[in-house]
Amino acid sequence: MTRLISPPRTTCRGCDRSTLELVLDFGPQPLAGGFLAGPELIASERRFPLAVHVCSSCGLVQILDPVDPEILFQDYSFSSSTIAPLVEHFRTYGAALRERFSPRVVVEFGCNDGVLLSPLQEAGVTAIGVDPSQNITELARGKGLDVVTGYFDVLTAHAIRGRAGTADIVTGSNAFAHNDRPERILAAAAELLADDGVLALEVMYAGDLLETLQWDTLYHEHLTFYSLTSLGRLLEQHGFGVFDAERIPMHGGSLRVFAARDGRPRQPGADALYAYENENHLAEASTWHAFADESLRRIAIVRDVYADLAAAKRRIWGYGAAGKATMWVNVCEMDYLEAVVDASPLRAGKLMPGTHTPIVFPEEMRRRPPDVCFVTAWNYADHIRAKEAWFEGMWSTPLPALRFF
Repeated sequence: MTRLISPPRTTCRGCDRSTLELVLDFGPQPLAGGFLAGPELIASERRFPLAVHVCSSCGLVQILDPVDPEILFQDYSFSSSTIAPLVEHFRTYGAALRERFSPRVVVEFGCNDGVLLSPLQEAGVTAIGVDPSQNITELARGKGLDVVTGYFDVLTAHAIRGRAGTADIVTGSNAFAHNDRPERILAAAAELLADDGVLALEVMYAGDLLETLQWDTLYHEHLTFYSLTSLGRLLEQHGFGVFDAERIPMHGGSLRVFAARDGRPRQPGADALYAYENENHLAEASTWHAFADESLRRIAIVRDVYADLAAAKRRIWGYGAAGKATMWVNVCEMDYLEAVVDASPLRAGKLMPGTHTPIVFPEEMRRRPPDVCFVTAWNYADHIRAKEAWFEGMWSTPLPALRFF
């Protein structure tokens, strides 16, 4: 096992208290996005501790052992524009931002390959992105987008403000929770936003994590799983007040939050979510201990059922080489998979972390159809099945429950 370059935390990432309780420990695991470019790299593959805690004071679910961002993000393998549902999500999100706020300048941190920047720029908005991944920002600049390679901190925010003026919106989608020090992002947003500017965050939602037992999103890259309660407390500490929030379907269930520093009144959507979280005890540690127990039970079911299929000589492939897939194949010890299908050129041709299963383009599945296709990207199962309607074998999804169809 390789230890971390960044030291483990001893206090909560949200409230800074030491009231942390262990709920799940997966032991040493490979990085979810640590795809290997060839067999010669197997010997150098690293594994890192993966333990999940909850803060009994504020209810924040978090991974305390941060892997150095230079390891996680410098050669990133996730390109949003290769996933049709995400392209549509960001097209409609950009339109919603324009309709509601009429922004002149929008800055997005964790912009990936510019999947949100593109529709904003096409609509005449000055759209600027920030992302630490060199290979991904090169893709964005190749589309003619204004993107900074680096971290969204006060220095970056000051530089952007110097050339573009204050921002009307600072936004981040599935990026805020990747940071061990969220206060640095909030300080950067405060530096860059106009006095009446809006901070818009999309984060994987602890409510969906709980409802559908999405333990497979608990990997090193995702350091924090916010509820509106825990996120609202963090934002208040840094001068931002939540004025609206809603649940959205992105990534199997996410939370969209709007916050500002001008004291605007809270909308009914936020009130309803706070009430839901209180009713379902999202801020209580006992809730997350129960979540862990049920997750382990579901993992055992999938592991045993698929081990029996493999023992019966059924040919099994996976579909979707995302972070979820890395969790399933390693925690359930699925080294018997023949291949994992993925359409992204950033992944196809490489090997899965841990099990070293070959990742292949969808065309390969047509040439060698398996008996069973395990949809590791289960949140896109309907899209995948429609795309591969020719397949006459058996499909399977592991969540919200193990299903074969």
